[in-house]
Amino acid sequence: MKIHAFDIGASAIKQAIVDTGPPCQIVTALPVLRLPPTPTFHAVQERILAALTGAVDAERVAIATAGAIDADGTVIRAGAIQGYTRIHWPTLLADFFPDLRGRVHVVNDGAAATWAEYQRRGGHGVHVHFALGSGIGGAIALGGRLAPGTPAGLGHILVDPTSTLRCSCSRTGCVETLAGARAIRRGYPPPPTTSPRTTTPPRTRVPTLAELVHKSRAGDRAARRTFEAAGHWLGIAAATILNILTPDVITIGGGLAQAALSAAGPDDGYLAAARRALQTHAVPRLADRAVLIPAAHPTDGPLIGAALLAAPDGDL
Repeated sequence: MKIHAFDIGASAIKQAIVDTGPPCQIVTALPVLRLPPTPTFHAVQERILAALTGAVDAERVAIATAGAIDADGTVIRAGAIQGYTRIHWPTLLADFFPDLRGRVHVVNDGAAATWAEYQRRGGHGVHVHFALGSGIGGAIALGGRLAPGTPAGLGHILVDPTSTLRCSCSRTGCVETLAGARAIRRGYPPPPTTSPRTTTPPRTRVPTLAELVHKSRAGDRAARRTFEAAGHWLGIAAATILNILTPDVITIGGGLAQAALSAAGPDDGYLAAARRALQTHAVPRLADRAVLIPAAHPTDGPLIGAALLAAPDGDL
């Protein structure tokens, strides 16, 4: 079955035509739909409607989206996009495209990526997936289903009780504040002041994640340390999950995971630091069986997972 899949993020909307197979794969890559610097739901809706106008290749529409999703597919809230609250995509799209009535499926992007990884590895056992970006999401799959309620929860595992960084959930010490892309950018030290008499440090632009990847690849130790520090906290969160659920595998995907691997490879930097922390903080009898690996679908997981869940035999 061919499905038009969308992945709605805070800066852009990815889209593709996915054939659910087997094997499930992207058969047509479609243009990325860029959003304005301060994204609004109006901009998201405008781009989705334009992309679907005249589209005839797909039998269904799958939407993977940031935000909290309730049981009937309503986006309760997605704080990074202004006005993106209480949106029911199946009804909204059917009003514009009557042929889509009953053929639109909506899922959290972290849950969709988890489902793609779980199915890629046979759809059995216990699978935990961390979706790494500006924030941290993901989900848990077990017994042939996605565990309810986990997409937001994984980002809010407490990893540092001494941290004063305030999370979007209003608490401090969450892994999202210490292991996400914002933490890496924030952790890179500013240049030293030029004059010892200067009392106020100069305002400097915070480097982008891509710039920090370049610096790390060029041998900048400060950049490498910021990736390693963030990976350490992710490893502690992974150890917490391992100690409770003993999953068969823990995968990491998303834009940050891809950037981190580009910065240092799988045996150094972010992922290596995460593995060390996982080994250190896991219950000793479980540490040897811990498997923390990059996702099979580094950035396309939300598109593929959403399409699989939108197919008639998809199952939340």
